[in-house]
Amino acid sequence: MSRTGLSRVAEYLRWSAPVFALEVTQAPISNAPIPVVGFDLGANPNTAVIEAVLSDLHQTLARRGTAQLIADHTDRYMATLSQQLDKRINGLVEWVTGLMNSRSGAIPLAGIVFSPYPQPGTTTNLPLWQHIADSARRHPGRRVGFHPVTVFSTIVLGAIGLWTAGMLLSGYQNARNIHTAQRAVDASAAELSAAGQLRSLVSLQHQIARYEPRAGHRAPLSTRFGLNRDDALLAALWKPYAAASRELLVGPIQQDLEDVLVDLAQMPVDGLDAQGSQWALDGHQTLKTYLMLANPERAEPDFLAPQLVRHWQTEARITPGERDDLADRLLTFHAARVKAHPDWRIEARPELVAGARRTVLAVIGQRNAQDTIYRQVIDGIGNKYPDQTLVSLTPGTDARGLIRANALVPGAYTRQAYDGHVAEAIAQAAKRTEVASDWVLSGGNAQQSASPKNLQATLTARYFADYAEQWQRFMNSLQWEPAPTLPGAIDQLKLMADARQSPVIALMKSLDYQGGAGAHRDSLSDTLVAKAQDMLGKKATGPQAVKPDTAGPLGPTFGPIQRLMAVGEGAGGDMSLQRFLDRATALRLRLQQVSHSPDADAQARQMAQALFQGKGSELADTQAYAQLIAASLGAEWAGMGEALFVRPIAQATQTVLQPAQASLNAAWRDSIAMAWGRAFAGRYPFADTANDASLPELARFLRPQGGLIHGFLTAQLAGVLELQGDAWQPAASGGHALAFDPAFLAAINRLQRIGTRLLTQGEPRYQFEMKPVPTPGLTDTLLTLDGQTLHYYNQREHWQAMTWPANNLESPGTRLQWQTETAATNKHYEFTGRWGLVRMLERASIEPIDSATFQLTWQGQPDSPVVAPAPDPAPDPDSLTPRAAMQPPARDVTYPIRYQLRTELGHGPLELLSLRDFVLPSRIFLDKPQPSTTKGNDV
Repeated sequence: MSRTGLSRVAEYLRWSAPVFALEVTQAPISNAPIPVVGFDLGANPNTAVIEAVLSDLHQTLARRGTAQLIADHTDRYMATLSQQLDKRINGLVEWVTGLMNSRSGAIPLAGIVFSPYPQPGTTTNLPLWQHIADSARRHPGRRVGFHPVTVFSTIVLGAIGLWTAGMLLSGYQNARNIHTAQRAVDASAAELSAAGQLRSLVSLQHQIARYEPRAGHRAPLSTRFGLNRDDALLAALWKPYAAASRELLVGPIQQDLEDVLVDLAQMPVDGLDAQGSQWALDGHQTLKTYLMLANPERAEPDFLAPQLVRHWQTEARITPGERDDLADRLLTFHAARVKAHPDWRIEARPELVAGARRTVLAVIGQRNAQDTIYRQVIDGIGNKYPDQTLVSLTPGTDARGLIRANALVPGAYTRQAYDGHVAEAIAQAAKRTEVASDWVLSGGNAQQSASPKNLQATLTARYFADYAEQWQRFMNSLQWEPAPTLPGAIDQLKLMADARQSPVIALMKSLDYQGGAGAHRDSLSDTLVAKAQDMLGKKATGPQAVKPDTAGPLGPTFGPIQRLMAVGEGAGGDMSLQRFLDRATALRLRLQQVSHSPDADAQARQMAQALFQGKGSELADTQAYAQLIAASLGAEWAGMGEALFVRPIAQATQTVLQPAQASLNAAWRDSIAMAWGRAFAGRYPFADTANDASLPELARFLRPQGGLIHGFLTAQLAGVLELQGDAWQPAASGGHALAFDPAFLAAINRLQRIGTRLLTQGEPRYQFEMKPVPTPGLTDTLLTLDGQTLHYYNQREHWQAMTWPANNLESPGTRLQWQTETAATNKHYEFTGRWGLVRMLERASIEPIDSATFQLTWQGQPDSPVVAPAPDPAPDPDSLTPRAAMQPPARDVTYPIRYQLRTELGHGPLELLSLRDFVLPSRIFLDKPQPSTTKGNDV
């Protein structure tokens, strides 16, 4: 094939295969195998290389041809080829060079081989062809031109390179942006001065303004490539901005706005001059600004920004010019973005808003259109419908001696008034009036123009809101008449549950009726058709219309009342008035049985003790049910629930509990308080005497499980007093009805805490550690506690474990010895007996270091008279506040001697200081209202 043909094939295939030049010679062939003669050119050969290779081949053929002739004179192939090659070297060099450097298409020549001209009858399967195949494998071809693989690889590598460069650039820029934003946030948090905080807020604001347009999909190309963090940066910047702006901007503005609105609400509207009227009218803008901050969805940036600048104040020490510049930049930015951040809202004060609205409306001289129409509807009622009082709401009954009320319900807010006048009046007013309402003054969400239908709904909703408020105010003002005796409580329960004469039943029925105002009522024809279909078993064909809510617009407010009064299928679960009355009747019958019994006091005490001891009884069950009834009414009717349900049962319970309380007081006094007095009266630490109290006896009283006090409380008061942690608290299911003596609760809780920690291991013992604190002037200190010693002579201080009281019964007591560097005399400070440690502790100043470590300091003033400070009559043993010494130290303690005490539980032996002058109260319950009684009878 010609050079041009080879070039065209390579161009067409986009592939250049290796080419070998075959030189056919006329050398004679012998019977011996024909050797392979040729050479590979390698990569990029030149003329000199080709000539050198041919010359080397010529010499090699000559040597081997001579050797073959010597061996076999008939084998002349290599010798003849060497002779011919000697004559053609220059020609072959020129031919090969031209072939490789042709302009029409260079041929990638891989090598040159020589072969004899084949003779007829000889084989063509020469070793030469195998050599060419092997050489082609070693030197494969290459792609040429625009090969698809080359083009695709170039595009992919280029894209990878560009993307990598873009990621590097994007990573650098995003890292720089993060660093800049973090620096702005750190600067804002680190500033302490008000001026610096404002300037840092401006810097933070600039960062936010930079990232806001870039959030989403408008980030610069150089910051993308999968590394963009603009959204996360913006979210991270908003948090410190919101906190800083609330403190530096919104807080002062809110305070100034509220001050203005307070003045506006308190301003008298009668007799205002022109200046006062104008100031009141300007209050509309102040109120609007305040409401926009409380309702960001209504914010108008163009209106809000100048108002915020006007009301902003700062304590920063900056020039007026800088103040105005900062106000404009900061508050314009804040006003433009408050609408998009509902979490920036402030808590508006409803009473302040209402007062400001009333003043502005009065000064303007015209009420809001809806308010005007509403007042016209209400005023149009006049005296057509009488006000509702307790007497009118309980017809046919006598509420005297049972309940009383000083309030009344205006006649305009009754069901008769709504059905007879208000509903029609609102409908007519809505038809003939078009309302243009101002949301600032109306407080609603009305649009600039309201349709008659919307106006009617708004006026109706306002009427029923006032309607519910009037009835709640009346019912929550009810008061249950007191009945201090058991017969009086029985008479009250009897009248309350009487189906014909009960004022409570009549009142609840009236309230239930009044709560049905505006509710849907089926007409007579609808009722008859429904009953006929039920009798015939037919169902209405076609889609049925959705029935209106039978609860009416007052359903959310009067729903608990209606459920309480429901009967049959509409009964609201276990909570109903009838069930309550049944329980009250059962309790009344039980109380009558007690009252008519020959031993009424004994049976009353038996009932009370069942309640005290947590056993089931009519008292506990009825009282719990009454509380559930009151709770089911909700907070809106809390006063009524307390007066009509809780108070009658609690009052009847109290009449039974009174004799039982006296009996328990006597039992406590006889079995506990007097025994306590006999054991500890006139003994230390309960009195400042030299006689020590018995620790085993104290343990007998305070032992957490099995002690006298704990046993009495669990046996006699389990139903009304429960142990929560280390404190006795009145039980939620009965204890709140009893008047516990606060001194009793405080005393038993103090003893409970001490007993729990002192008797952890069963026997009285505190385990703690002590460490001396070096004091200039002292050279040696020795603390001895019940035979345990802590010696310190200015070496390295360390903690030493100690126990009080120790097991050493031979030498109980506490002694503190020291030496000074001046006098070098051995002085001591000693208290004998088991309570020696406590006697010494009460003369130390105590400073808490943490919850378990305290520093004790004994300090004396020998040259001045010592006056003992008045001790706290009831120190809190768990208090971590520093305590002064309860007793003066010895006069020879001239240096402050300090030790650190570390406890394992609570405050360790320091808790026993609260027993100084402690007196155990002699009663559990307070006497019934006798304010003149003195606090006596304490042991």
